[in-house]
Amino acid sequence: MKVRVPKIYLFEKQKLVRMAFHWAMLIAYLGSLNPWFMWSLGGMYVILCVLLLVTAMLMARTMDAKFFTRRHFLIPLMAYALISFYQIVVNGDSVNAYVANCFNIVVYFSIFITDRDEFDKLATFLCKFMGGFLCVSIAAFLLHLGGFPFPSVNAQFLDGYYSFNNYFLFMRDDRFLSDIFPRFQSVFLEPGHLGTATVLLLFTQCGKWRRWYNIVLLVATLISFSLSAYILLTLSIIMHLWVQRKHFIGKLIAVSLVFVGIIVGSFFYNGGDNLLHDLIILRMEVDDGELVGNNRTTIDFDAAFESFLQSSDILCGRDITGVTEGNSGYKVYIYDNGLIGLFLLFLFYVVAMFDYRDRRFYIIAMTMAVAAFIPRAYLMWYSYFIPIYCTAMSPTSNLLPPSKNEDTLRPE
Repeated sequence: MKVRVPKIYLFEKQKLVRMAFHWAMLIAYLGSLNPWFMWSLGGMYVILCVLLLVTAMLMARTMDAKFFTRRHFLIPLMAYALISFYQIVVNGDSVNAYVANCFNIVVYFSIFITDRDEFDKLATFLCKFMGGFLCVSIAAFLLHLGGFPFPSVNAQFLDGYYSFNNYFLFMRDDRFLSDIFPRFQSVFLEPGHLGTATVLLLFTQCGKWRRWYNIVLLVATLISFSLSAYILLTLSIIMHLWVQRKHFIGKLIAVSLVFVGIIVGSFFYNGGDNLLHDLIILRMEVDDGELVGNNRTTIDFDAAFESFLQSSDILCGRDITGVTEGNSGYKVYIYDNGLIGLFLLFLFYVVAMFDYRDRRFYIIAMTMAVAAFIPRAYLMWYSYFIPIYCTAMSPTSNLLPPSKNEDTLRPE
């Protein structure tokens, strides 16, 4: 048998390019979620991302196979530069923020020039890594709750704003150490951060949720007991059913009945004294026209926000120093960046997601972005942008059954 050395050489180079790209995206993804083992790096993790990406791009130039092939990157890249530098200016950040953002621009540039077919592989790589790590983390967490003596140290982040017992494979918030079954957050700052991240990853894998790593992501989402993550999960299921078109109404009714059964069951299980009932269902009740779980902002911040809406600061935002504690969500973003910042963020997502093959995937990506923005206005985090972008760019393999893939392709 004749061995063609050039083909082996080309294959290995393409594999190395893909590996460098995947690990760069993984570092960016994890860095934006602030796991404890990256706290010491701060924003420096993006430098390592750029080194890997530059290596990948230089190596890709020497081979014929496709990887960094797209040429319509200028508009989304300019939109990113506009919103990112705008946020730095209005927040009065130091010169270090400008330098760091130049590295972020390189990361986004690499994303916008990567061949669209690669985003299926990237999404699966991220899911496998997170699934594998969370499998170990969840096992350690359950063993700890069962009485296994894991070593721990005290860990603090942001000058003590976050304080934990760090068991290395997972952390527990100091404020809830007495809870019999605490919310799971793995090595990340908040259960809500983890829950939102795992839901967005799962959304890139709709149709493949039976695979082991996606089952682990689903379990991590459920035991985070994050209301926003539960709502995003429900929405992602509905979007998945809609994008498949066939028997949408019947499947929607079936899924709705399952959710209703779970809700009703939470009222009866153990007399209603259970985590699902206390942390999720009760927070979905409406009191005086307001959702009980809509506690992203404090009373003091709400008063400051009402004053802000009546002032000239509404255009470019107001100094948020001293009023952010205990607050998150779209109100905080608007207060900090103003209506101009909100418009620029919306513009960035519109133009970034616009290069699509099927109109439905553009709609569901934007829908998930808006839904994620309302409770947690972190759409510029890589952990939000990368999975949403993967959803918009790769509609033909992960979100549809194989038999339907050819139907969604449109001529380039």
